[in-house]
Amino acid sequence: MPSSYPSLVHFASKYADDFEGAVLANANCGGENVHRGCVLGALLGAYHGEKAIPAHLKDGLHDTKTLRVEIEAFKAAVAQAAL
Repeated sequence: MPSSYPSLVHFASKYADDFEGAVLANANCGGENVHRGCVLGALLGAYHGEKAIPAHLKDGLHDTKTLRVEIEAFKAAVAQAAL
């Protein structure tokens, strides 16, 4: 088991209702924070939905419009696969 798993579970449970707090705590702890942050963000985002991700963490991205199109296509594909 990779050493980042216990801290991933810790952050996911401690900050279950605080997306920004979770990713900030993860970034500040170092170690495998990039890999762990991707999984943590995906996990909390899937659990709470997009509404849990503060706008300032999304709107300032380099290519927000393209990312939005990709996200919507992914959501549509998952919805279709669930049928």
